[in-house]
Amino acid sequence: MKFRENPESGDPSSIQQSFERMELNVHCCRYWWLRRWRHQRLSYPYWRLYWNKTAGASVYFEQNISLDPDRIILIPPHTPFSTDISGDQSEDQAEYCLEGGWINTTKKEEEALQMGHIPHLFIHFNLGYSFDNIKPAIYHFMAERDLLDSIDRITGLLKEGVRNFEFGASLEIYNLISSLVGLVPGDAWGESPVGSGTLEVMNYIQRHLNENMDNEKLAGMVHMAPNSFARLFKQQSGLTPQTFIRKARIENACRLLHHTNLTISSIADQCGFSDRYYFTKVFTELTDVSPALYRRKFQLGKD
Repeated sequence: MKFRENPESGDPSSIQQSFERMELNVHCCRYWWLRRWRHQRLSYPYWRLYWNKTAGASVYFEQNISLDPDRIILIPPHTPFSTDISGDQSEDQAEYCLEGGWINTTKKEEEALQMGHIPHLFIHFNLGYSFDNIKPAIYHFMAERDLLDSIDRITGLLKEGVRNFEFGASLEIYNLISSLVGLVPGDAWGESPVGSGTLEVMNYIQRHLNENMDNEKLAGMVHMAPNSFARLFKQQSGLTPQTFIRKARIENACRLLHHTNLTISSIADQCGFSDRYYFTKVFTELTDVSPALYRRKFQLGKD
């Protein structure tokens, strides 16, 4: 937070301030039972919050961290982590294997516990460019009483089959996320090399991915000549404006493939691609898998 010079009037309300802009966008909040849960060094363009009601699962990035009932885990975007459940003796040793299902009643939770399955709360979300670009790591926190109370209320709603979260329920999820993000060590965020003008353009791009955005249009937003703008953007972000746009479009496509039932053609259109075939070409270049294969492997299960 920054302050400008004190106003001569002495009125503190006229002191101009600036704040980091967080754009919290929750993609899903679900409660599952897990029997098998194997990821091998997968990375996603969004945050993941994990809490398990019983022990037995673990996540790995540089070190192995168990998912116990007294621990909550945050995994930032683009952190290549692995997961597993202890005692998985299946002959299928594929790099990705998920066996589980929704817990949308108290009875299903009780049945899962009786079967030795692991009740697993997960929330996927983004915070906006400046907050999503954090040092890759697995951040884990002790589940203090207030956090567990919040989790209990959220899982309680999910066990009632709630899918459309009204204001109060959404606020509960936002508060949980904000409380945990606030516990991330300050040195994990680092000093951003991105200036306010470049950040303004980045946030605009994220909100208008289905539009045509050439360098001249983007430069006009920050009152710069296109060539000067392009040089500054690459200097501060490491990418040209058009490469950044393409990367942002594919990351949004990953979120939509993972969390929605939209057709691939509809996703291509929403992400600003002229047709499905060009979208598939670019998606495959950047992720090494086609959109259809990505969806088959990683889309969340249904009831």
